[in-house]
Parts: sequence; structure tokens; C-alpha cells
Amino acid sequence: MLKHLLFLFCSSSLFAQTIHEQYPDNQTGYIGGNVQFYKDFQQVLKDQKLEPCADKNENLHFRLVIYPDKTIKYVKSEDPTVETYKCTFELSKQVVKHLKGWKPAEVNGQKVAAATTFLIIPNELFSDLPEGYDPVNDLEMAMYEGGIQKFRKKVFQGIDISGYNFTGTFRMEATFYIERDGSMSNIKLAQSSGLKVFDDMLITSLSKIKNKWKPGTIHGIPVRYKFRLPIAFAN
Repeated sequence: MLKHLLFLFCSSSLFAQTIHEQYPDNQTGYIGGNVQFYKDFQQVLKDQKLEPCADKNENLHFRLVIYPDKTIKYVKSEDPTVETYKCTFELSKQVVKHLKGWKPAEVNGQKVAAATTFLIIPNELFSDLPEGYDPVNDLEMAMYEGGIQKFRKKVFQGIDISGYNFTGTFRMEATFYIERDGSMSNIKLAQSSGLKVFDDMLITSLSKIKNKWKPGTIHGIPVRYKFRLPIAFAN
């Protein structure tokens, strides 16, 4: 009996720790998708008589985990401006606890815990929203001065493959954020070469690029932008 209870406890603990980093493709964390989420968000602002933020340019990617039972938990933000935009963060926490449309992710027919993110721009949500409002649809991409090919060239300048023997083609992918001031942050490897020394060389090369980007914007407001950089090497 004791072994059986121990097994159940361990299994429950393991399940509780299994949180998917993002929702599977074509799934959303809210019934009705982002459009309904923002409608409900705005309605809560009105019903609770909440106050707008003083800075009209405040915006924040509010990240949370949605569990199979539809409960939610806030995820610590990697956004370095979270303290600067604390009003948006606190406002979002006040609102989401009143929302009822959470939709758990499903993997292989089973509901699972998964993280999702909503971009909150308080100044817009306190205004009249256009039909079908979803700020991500109006996102203007971050741009590197001189174009992406110039950026790739800088990346390759910091990578020396002369000491490595390989045949064919292999691919890598890095991700990073373009912050609201145009700087790069949170550089990570999304697809490894399989060789740590080579992986580290790519991360180092990216980290040394100090030229700032033109940040991504929504309706003229600078927003944090996640960039994916696939790279292929052939011999």
C-alpha cells in the first residue's frame, strides 16, 4: 500500500512539473482566440473600474501557464522592462483573475499544462477597440540597419569553421529578443549543431554584435520582438 501511494505521489509530482513552453500550432489559450481575449479583457477593465497607466506607450508580453483544470499561474517575465512597466503587469494580474475563457492545450488527446503569452497595451485597451482587435496582426517587424543579410554577414564573421571537418549541410537556429531600444537580449540556441564548442561560437558571435536594430512597433509603439535566426553550413 505504501509503495502504491509513493508511486501516485511521484507520478503526480512529475505531471505537475511537466509544462510545455508553448501551445501546439493551431491551438490557442483562450476560447475565441486573441480577439475574444482582448474583448473580455476590456470588459473587465470597465466592470472593475480600473485605471489606465500614466505612460501611454506601456506594453508588456504577459506570460502565464494554463493548467488542464483551467487554473492559471503567472510566469516570471524575461522582459527587462517589467519593472519599468509595472503598471501594465499589475493591471494584467488584476484582470486575468476575472477571465473565464481559458482553454488548456492538448497533446495526443490529453489536456496538458502549457505557457502562452498575450501582448498587453493598456492605452489601447482603455480606448474603443476596432472590430477584430489583435495587436499582433499589426506588428511591424524589427529591422537591422542595412538589412538581414548584412546582419548574417556579421554573424558569420565571428564563426571560424576552418578547424572542423564535416560533409554535407547542417543547420542551426538561434533566437533572441530585440528590445524596445533596439538592443539584443536573451540569445539562445533553438537548434544545436551537436557540438558544444561550435554552438558556443555562434552564441559568442551574436553577443558581440552591438549595432542596434530598429525595434518592432505596433501602431507606432515600440514593442519587444522575438527574432529567430536559422543558419546553414555546407561543405
